[in-house]
Amino acid sequence: MKKNANEKIMMLQYRIKRYQAMGNGAMCQTLNGKLQKLLTKQPAM
Repeated sequence: MKKNANEKIMMLQYRIKRYQAMGNGAMCQTLNGKLQKLLTKQPAM
């Protein structure tokens, strides 16, 4: 379960970087929101 969550986080971070490179700020904000939700659900490491 933990590995799956980490993979989702890594994928979201990658997509955010790609959208930033393309200059798509609105999509970056959407993905950042999803990323923050995932990170708040994570137990502290």
